[in-house]
Amino acid sequence: MTLAVAIDAKMQEVTVWTRGVTLAKEARDTATLLAKAGKQEGKYVQSFDNYVDLPDRIGVPVKSYARLSPEPIETYYEYENYHPDVVVLAEETLVKGNDILKGAKPGCVVVINTARKPETLIKWISPKAELPKVKALACIDANVLGAGVMLTFDGTEGAGDDTKIGAGVGAAIAGAVAKVTGFVKLESLVDIAENKTAVRQGWENVSIMPLG
Repeated sequence: MTLAVAIDAKMQEVTVWTRGVTLAKEARDTATLLAKAGKQEGKYVQSFDNYVDLPDRIGVPVKSYARLSPEPIETYYEYENYHPDVVVLAEETLVKGNDILKGAKPGCVVVINTARKPETLIKWISPKAELPKVKALACIDANVLGAGVMLTFDGTEGAGDDTKIGAGVGAAIAGAVAKVTGFVKLESLVDIAENKTAVRQGWENVSIMPLG
């Protein structure tokens, strides 16, 4: 038996794929920055990790989420984004072997942290049957713009987060997502992020390939 999951057409869902522990901070920062920027703009928001995927398993693909809506969020107690509008990969190898488009809404956008061009990565995206739903594939070299990957267990289970929100790669990724989607304003992200330069550079340097 499969449970039917309602789609809230007004709610914008962002799913950020990452790897357990080592890159969890950057994915969490991306989702948190987008949610906080949305809240600053008067939207209803959520940001959280997916504990179904056991995020404390080092290197295992896991996800963080953000939701933004002009109205109260009806699916507040659902702890996964079943129908993302945006799929973000915190690092490029996640594009292989993971069904990142599963359940994605028509017109969705994929944003990948990579030095490669979108044209070289599109062949790896799966499930292939869902690819026609993708409106655009965007790439941003956030590892360079974000002042390096922040390898830390901060924020994982049992550990506090001693670093500021958006101090590293997550800031550049959030800037790129904002540019591609228009979900939040650049100024809102800049106000919140610790690394304001990375947010702006993510916005300015994202490479976008329209598909739909």
